[in-house]
Amino acid sequence: MVLRGPRSGLELKYFELSSKILAELNLELYDLEWSAPSGELRLFIMNPITKTALIDDCVKVDRAFNPYMETETWIPENFTLEVSSPGLFRNLSSLEHFKGIVGQDVTLGLVKKIDETLYPDFPKVLRNNLKIKVKLLDVNDDSLTIDARGVVVEVPFTQIKKANLETDINKYQAQKE
Repeated sequence: MVLRGPRSGLELKYFELSSKILAELNLELYDLEWSAPSGELRLFIMNPITKTALIDDCVKVDRAFNPYMETETWIPENFTLEVSSPGLFRNLSSLEHFKGIVGQDVTLGLVKKIDETLYPDFPKVLRNNLKIKVKLLDVNDDSLTIDARGVVVEVPFTQIKKANLETDINKYQAQKE
């Protein structure tokens, strides 16, 4: 997985504008996706305390963008804004995302399977899988340290195609009740 590199062009302008708007609303920008061909900007926001966003938060952000859409000449005419929470199974695409969830379960989509010669005790049930659910133990600039059913493995970011937070729905539902 290539961690998101530096932003540039319109994506950088949207990032700066979104960060400014969200700071004024006491919210955080979790992530954004800009699609130049469609003119769609997808913002994933969250309340820093609850680590999620309510529909009211999304509406506030949408409304806060309106004055800028009317005055900023760099915003294209076909601009569409979508605002949502990052979701329970949120994508992990930056060091900050991973650092914020150390100790939690993640699902990793791998480019290639874990090398059994380096980790001979790697669980047989996970050996041939390119998608594994593991516990995140640590993060550094180049890799993740994971617990795969009791076996500690270091996985370079270059070996990860996709990563998501793995949420226990039952535990989440119990907390809501």
